[in-house]
This record gives sequence, C-alpha cells and structure tokens, in this order.
Amino acid sequence: MTQTALITGGSSGIGLEVSRRLAGRGWRLLWVSLKQDEITAAREALLAAHPGAVIDGIALDLAAPDTPQRVFDWAETQGGCDLLINNAGFGVYGPSASLALEAEQAMIAVNISALHALTRLFLPAMTARGGGTIVNIASNSAFVPAPDLAVYAATKAFVKHYSEALTAELEEAGSPVRIMTVCPAAISDTPFLKRAGMEGVRTFTSFTATTADEVARDILAGLDQSRRFVLTGAAMRRAMWLMKIAPAPVLRWMTRRETRRV
Repeated sequence: MTQTALITGGSSGIGLEVSRRLAGRGWRLLWVSLKQDEITAAREALLAAHPGAVIDGIALDLAAPDTPQRVFDWAETQGGCDLLINNAGFGVYGPSASLALEAEQAMIAVNISALHALTRLFLPAMTARGGGTIVNIASNSAFVPAPDLAVYAATKAFVKHYSEALTAELEEAGSPVRIMTVCPAAISDTPFLKRAGMEGVRTFTSFTATTADEVARDILAGLDQSRRFVLTGAAMRRAMWLMKIAPAPVLRWMTRRETRRV
C-alpha cells in the first residue's frame, strides 16, 4: 500500500529534499506551501526525476488562524497521511525592539501555533488509523537564547520542548503514533536565509553549517531507525559536545558571535 506524507513547506528547502527521498521510495506527497507558483515549479522538477511520483499541493498561509483546520480537512479528502512533517517556518533577523510587531507575530503563528494545531489535529486521526509519525522541525537555535534571533529562537525552543514532552506522553500511553524532533544547524541553501535577512551572518558560514540535503538524509535515517530526536548535521553533533561542557558565559559569547554579521 502506498504511504502518504504531508509536508508543510514541501516545495522548497528541507521539505523539498525530504520529498525527493520519499518520492524515490514510492511515497505519495502532499504539500502545503505559501506560493502556488513555487509548488508548480517544484512539482514539475520532482516529476522529471521521478515520473511515477504522485504529488498534490495546496497554497495556504499558515499564519492564518483557520489554515491548520483547512490543511487537515484537505488531507482527509486525500485519504489522510501516514507521515506529517511540520517543516514550514521562518525567521526575522535583528534586535526584537526594532522589528515590525506584525512580522514577529506572524513568525509565532507559523512556527508555533500552526505546528501545534496541526500536531493536535493529525494525532487523533493517526491514532484512529492505527499509527503514524509526526516530525516537528525545530533548530539548533532551540538550545540557547540568540540575540538578533530572539523570537525565532524562542519559537524553536517551544517546538523542541513541546515535541519531546509529547513523545514521552505518547510512549507512556502506549500510543501507536510517534513524534520525532529534528534540530538542524544553520542551512545556507534554502530560502530561509534571504527571507530572514541574514545574508552575511556568521552562522551560515560556520563549520557547523549544513545543507538541506544533509538534513534530509538525517531525517530519513531517523525515520528508518525510529529515533525520537535528530540533531543535524555531523559538524553540529560534534559541536554539541563542546556546548554541553562550556561555561554559561562562554556559551553566550559563542552564540552571540554566531549571530553577528561577518
């Protein structure tokens, strides 16, 4: 039986790279992205590489309060899904007090509210079907407060803490649904960089920087191994050992250095 994956932000970045791998395995893909032209172009490119792939997409703004319900209802008309990847998210760079309030509120709506609502909506549906997996994409910014990314880092801390707590709750309840939390390092080859206005910020050229391809590879490996948590990529996993032993002032200095422009 063909398995179905619903991926928010599936037509670009991490979502598209994961889609390539799932299409290669014969999965059916459902995408929710902001722009219809991006969905169309990405679908055509993916079908050129995987002519037999089944890909359907819908253009919706996840910042709108009613969008998660619309996404769920649409997915149900498509037969539901076995895998939900809450990948859509964005950042806004700069001192919080200087940023537009509306931009920060939209970031909270997409990164937190939509992810939470979609998780809650699909969880009972997956349970009723006998199982499924929900992948929530956080960030390495979830570990430490990040100046000039204050709200973004806070939203990703929510994703990490919520997802890991939900994992424990579901396992204790014997649920057939599992949650996998993913914390990617900075990715230099996705639309995130330009949208966040982070051109020239050190973290994207740091030794811990990764690519969408590496993140997708780690996500698929995590799914295959039924892992609870995935930290990507390899350089970030090595750096995490240093972060664990570094004194708090040193860690704050390191974080601030990474969030400055070169």
